[in-house]
Amino acid sequence: MNIGEFVAIIKKEYPSISISKIRFLEKEGFLKPIRSKGGTRNFTNKDIDLVKQILNLQENYFYSLKAIKKDKSLLKSNQKKLKRHKSYTKSEVIKLSGLSTKQFNELVEFNFLNTKDTYDEDDLESFKSWSYFYFLGLFPKNFVLINSVSERLEGFINYLELSLNLDEKEKKELRYNLINLIKGKL
Repeated sequence: MNIGEFVAIIKKEYPSISISKIRFLEKEGFLKPIRSKGGTRNFTNKDIDLVKQILNLQENYFYSLKAIKKDKSLLKSNQKKLKRHKSYTKSEVIKLSGLSTKQFNELVEFNFLNTKDTYDEDDLESFKSWSYFYFLGLFPKNFVLINSVSERLEGFINYLELSLNLDEKEKKELRYNLINLIKGKL
């Protein structure tokens, strides 16, 4: 199957997946799809299982891609036996998220993050998002504008959800379609 079909299958279970993330996983050596003579990637069901394992480790057990790459046995282990962490120290959450201490300090300086004694799973998810933005080459000064736009968009989405009286499934569908609209996919 091609990369678009591949992503569509995984997206049903992991909506955060994207073509660019698949390409990144390939670049990092996790995936080695067969290529056609024309260079098109051809993925297998085995590749689907591998990506789902990686996403499960990231989203449900809070392992960073770096940690998974360092310890590939995580991909072969019984993930039900893995320990979910409920709280983290500053150094743990920085390490798991892929942020550097310098990046963390910049985000604190720009009031995007607060220092605390312990951090929870939501904090870790937030840190992972910040790490991803840094990976893209975006910095706190860029985030000021992005934050302003996202707050307005979130307010608009909440207004739509309330005024249309949507149930949880319909809210999820609305958000998914609005994201596709923003991405220019509609």
